[in-house]
Amino acid sequence: MTMTRSRSWIALVLGLLLVAAACGGSDDGGGGGGGDVGGDAASGVDCPVDALEDASGPVEITFWHGMVARNEEILKTLTDEYNSSQDEVRVRLVYQGTYDDTAEKFENAVRAGEGLPQMVQLEETRLQFAIDSEAMLPAQACVDAEEYDLSDHIPAVVDQFTVEDTLWPMPFNVSNPVLYYVKPTFTAAGLDPEDPPSTFEELRAASQQLVDRNAARAGLALELSPWYVEQWFAQENQTLVDNDNGRSARAETMDLDSELGQEIYTFLDDLVADGLARSVGRNPRGVDHLLALAQGDAAMTIGSSAAIGPALAVIRSGEVDITEQDVGIAPLPSPTDDPAGGTLVGGASLYLVGEGSSDEQQAASWDYAKFLNDPETQARWSETGYIPIRQSAADLAPVPQLWETTPGYKVAYDQILSSEAEFGGPVIGAYFETREAVIKSLERMFQENQPPDEAVRTADEEAEQQMQDYNSRAG
Repeated sequence: MTMTRSRSWIALVLGLLLVAAACGGSDDGGGGGGGDVGGDAASGVDCPVDALEDASGPVEITFWHGMVARNEEILKTLTDEYNSSQDEVRVRLVYQGTYDDTAEKFENAVRAGEGLPQMVQLEETRLQFAIDSEAMLPAQACVDAEEYDLSDHIPAVVDQFTVEDTLWPMPFNVSNPVLYYVKPTFTAAGLDPEDPPSTFEELRAASQQLVDRNAARAGLALELSPWYVEQWFAQENQTLVDNDNGRSARAETMDLDSELGQEIYTFLDDLVADGLARSVGRNPRGVDHLLALAQGDAAMTIGSSAAIGPALAVIRSGEVDITEQDVGIAPLPSPTDDPAGGTLVGGASLYLVGEGSSDEQQAASWDYAKFLNDPETQARWSETGYIPIRQSAADLAPVPQLWETTPGYKVAYDQILSSEAEFGGPVIGAYFETREAVIKSLERMFQENQPPDEAVRTADEEAEQQMQDYNSRAG
């Protein structure tokens, strides 16, 4: 475990920064105008699913996306195959930068009333923004018009993008957080590498043993991500904001200042204060928590399942001489040993843009979205690290082979499939501002020694002010 490599690894790490950053949980949200949480656009909308039958030639549509590196390559391959498989639709892919860049460009196009694509990929935090934009054709309208069967889709995935019984986008690339850990370091500390911690209590105990046995300088490398706080609330089947996590009415209050919120903050604060966890801060490059494992500074970290490929490469790139099989991937540890909920869906989805699109283009977008949701397509898409959203896709190549070679890829799928959370993730208009309030509260707790009870209270106050401001603008 102490053997080091003499080779240079900086170039490899830098080459993976963009990929890892693009795969993680999102930190942003959006604004816009509209009515109640679901808006008026969800009712009385028809989806012209049969319009392609009257088209005089191939219908061209533009799809704005935020996929990079290998993810973009696979998306291009799938889209080329779709275009050549039929003569009714031609899809033009346009990379728009990060998720945030894509959302910003889309919002600007909505405001300008021109230049809109026919489909846009937006992450899960943009759900309220997408509804409020009043530019979308709800996928539910197409599902209803065609009697499209969603029973094979993972229920938690469909629930994530459904508000007031309306499925707004079609799901596509989804993920959730997992625990990464270095097995040889566990062995050196006398821990069972095949039995990683599954609760807060076990996570602290493992961290203590890792430090006491000098196997690692800290047990856990922790990035300041509000996404994990949301996940821990969901694991305990508790919503983070009111009105059913913002799904039955607009979110107005946040419940971080609760018994569970204080428990989470106290646990994290004690870990860092006792030297059992190392905070890597906001982690803007998206890999600092992984580099901590690569350099032997920690033995565990939490990260997105969508970044498994880049994560394994980064962890193996450092001073610690380990193989891919030496990196364990386990479910996200929960606050208690008998969680009543489950993990939430992260990632992005496919919004059909109604504004500025002809009937033929709307039908074309729906057809392409169905293709990307086909079991065979989802099975091949799983090579990116995103989980297949169709249950039948798990039996199709290359999924079984991928899961056998790297079992960690299956962890996130099992987490989502087994989730018993009674709600989807928070639907918040001021999502970016709300998450910023959480990050700042964690920074004050770790850097300024603010007590956990004060940290959660100030986070609630700041977040609620932002939510109120957004709701006032939205009307």
